[in-house]
Amino acid sequence: MLQLKEVKNKLVAGPATKTFDFFIQWHLTERCNLRCRHCYQERRKPVEMSSGDLKQEIDGAMEMFAAWEKEHDIFLSPSIHFTGGEPFVYQGLWDVITHARQSGFNVAILTNGSLVTDEDAVRASQLGIMDVQVSLEGPPEIHDGIRGPGSFDAAVKGARLLIEAGSKVSANMTLSCLNVESIEETIGIARGIGFSGMGFSRLVPCGSGGRLLSSMLTSSEIRNAYQRAFALNSPSFTVASGDPLAGVLSGVKPSPQSHLTLSGCSAGFSGITITSDGSVMPCRRIGLKIGNLRKTSLRQIWSSSKLLWRLRQREGYQGKCGKCSLWPSCRGCRAVAYAYSKSHGIPDLFADDPQCWMTCHDKSDLTESRSF
Repeated sequence: MLQLKEVKNKLVAGPATKTFDFFIQWHLTERCNLRCRHCYQERRKPVEMSSGDLKQEIDGAMEMFAAWEKEHDIFLSPSIHFTGGEPFVYQGLWDVITHARQSGFNVAILTNGSLVTDEDAVRASQLGIMDVQVSLEGPPEIHDGIRGPGSFDAAVKGARLLIEAGSKVSANMTLSCLNVESIEETIGIARGIGFSGMGFSRLVPCGSGGRLLSSMLTSSEIRNAYQRAFALNSPSFTVASGDPLAGVLSGVKPSPQSHLTLSGCSAGFSGITITSDGSVMPCRRIGLKIGNLRKTSLRQIWSSSKLLWRLRQREGYQGKCGKCSLWPSCRGCRAVAYAYSKSHGIPDLFADDPQCWMTCHDKSDLTESRSF
């Protein structure tokens, strides 16, 4: 975590201490009750960690964060985002979440919403879940076309149960040619349901989503999509995105001399993924394993992984992305870059982001291979 010293120097004036947000995206299971067209996961059933094992690893993660605070004189705000597959099919879900909350973690749940019960809604509220993210891909016909017949109504029912019980619930839309024209309509639907806001992410052409390569938006289309979405942001309804390209639109201009990442893509910097069998990855959509909790502690994996260190350093990025002045605060989406290059037979985690309007023109094959 030597990088945290640079974070403080670049982002914090004088001796002030900045709270550093760090999240673990924890996939409790690969099992899911839906078969979404854009899903980044393969259809497999790996081993799942027991709730007892999970609680031990949660304790280990908190010990790591406590050590970081002491060693680097920072304040950490750690969170765990429990997901799947579909997290509500994991039998020990609430046991694990209760332990995480008691250990001091903020907790979010990423779900398709269709399996939420009245009891689940009450427990989420009682445990102070900071956010329940429910996928909403568009109006009913579009959502069902992507996630399956009846999934829209089921998601809305689950979301309303959570909202009525007092939880903060946000929607999330995965942008592609399948739904980009319905952004405004979908935000209006989400507001009407009672969502607190809506997030946007991009289609990553891997897993089942690999079959939707021709449905990827071009760079100008993705820029226009984010501009349209952010125009509807308001104090009463938050429109946001963790996509580093969306962050470019905010106008942040970090020091171009920095050779370590300071924000942007979370891979190797502000987040890590743990899968159901204990495997650790920079990001689930990247899918490259860098260790396993059954053999190595999370702290050791984080500090010793050569792949994570390459992700943090500008020298590893040989294309236009590495030369971009916005590299320290962006880096493009490594998952999209990797999946896209892999689909063309040259897998490269450090390739240029094919949808970036800053470093490249629209990729002709994104347009030419599209079938309407």
